[in-house]
Amino acid sequence: MAFNTSISGLQAAQKDMGVISNNIANVGTAGFKRSDALFAELYSASLNGTGPQPGSGVTLEAIRNDFGQGGFEFTSSQLDLAIDGNGLFVLQNGAETLYTRAGAFRLDGDGFVVTESGNNLQGYAADANGQITATLGNLQITNALLAQKPTEEIVFNGNLDSRAETPSVVPFDATDPDTYNFTSTTTVYDSAGAAHQVTMYFVKDPVTAGQYNVSVAIDDVVQPETASLLFDNTGVLDATSATALNLASYQPSNANAQPINIDFASVTGYGANSATSGVRQDGYAAGSLAGFEFDREGVAYATYTNGETRAVGQVALATFTNPSGLQSAGKTNFAESSSSGVASIGAPDSGARGVIRPSALESANVDLTVELLALIEAQRNFQSNAQAIQNENDASQAILQLR
Repeated sequence: MAFNTSISGLQAAQKDMGVISNNIANVGTAGFKRSDALFAELYSASLNGTGPQPGSGVTLEAIRNDFGQGGFEFTSSQLDLAIDGNGLFVLQNGAETLYTRAGAFRLDGDGFVVTESGNNLQGYAADANGQITATLGNLQITNALLAQKPTEEIVFNGNLDSRAETPSVVPFDATDPDTYNFTSTTTVYDSAGAAHQVTMYFVKDPVTAGQYNVSVAIDDVVQPETASLLFDNTGVLDATSATALNLASYQPSNANAQPINIDFASVTGYGANSATSGVRQDGYAAGSLAGFEFDREGVAYATYTNGETRAVGQVALATFTNPSGLQSAGKTNFAESSSSGVASIGAPDSGARGVIRPSALESANVDLTVELLALIEAQRNFQSNAQAIQNENDASQAILQLR
């Protein structure tokens, strides 16, 4: 009986050293979570219930994962992601769903975000307008062209000098600078993605005080629509003034008809030099993928050669009621088990899930000093049980030598 008890102690100490050695071996493994060996006493109950019974040794009850936060190592890769807080990345390996804290990802040939072993990172797709949807699937950052968008609105911000004199030459002629006071130019795009130059001409009205008349030329062709901007004595647009100019008849060649609305609601008429403080328009040409980056909520923003930035997807994170109950699946991956509970999958920084640190990897949460001390303790436990076996063997030999 004593032999069996000590042998169980040897086996337990050996398994303990194996768990500790695995922790030490993976001290440099990104996303690795250390483990603890949990032991339980073996006890044989008496069948007739009489008298106390000695213990029968020890057994390995469980190997528990420690999901404590690891440190961060910052890298130069936009696809290196670390989780700061609770949660695990969700991976799809065929029909198998896995979970990991290791965030070293890459793009495959089709633009899908995958691990080095080829498992697909799961996330939420974005629609054509860059809005994140609720559709969970393989996260993809495609290098397809971003389609052009025709200009529908121009917003002009600036000041028109109230001190300016009316032009000395009339009527307005876009080719004669003496017939207008100020110009501002911007670029718009048609339905085919072609660029066109829009020039706005501002002419101080010779009759009505505080009024500027606006004409517009597109590619040097003056459009028939005009507008009058009337300022009050404080330099702001009068309540009766026009605030927009709608170019309803614009028809670019080799493209669809394109009404363009020009917003002048923020224009001022102060006694300062005429100047453009900003012109923006909502169209753009087609563009190819120039780069991408993730934010703290796991949203991937792609930038294109046309200057546009668009959300193309969002990383999904999973949390568990008992993450320590996850089953190790190798390669720093875990699988769901009955002890862990069912995965709750959602966006980062929501539902007690952590945030994403882009261009970073989470280090193993292994403290070498603690592990080495634990290894010494496990080794002494092994030696003590070996000595107990030796003592039992000596006692057996003494009995056999009795005459």
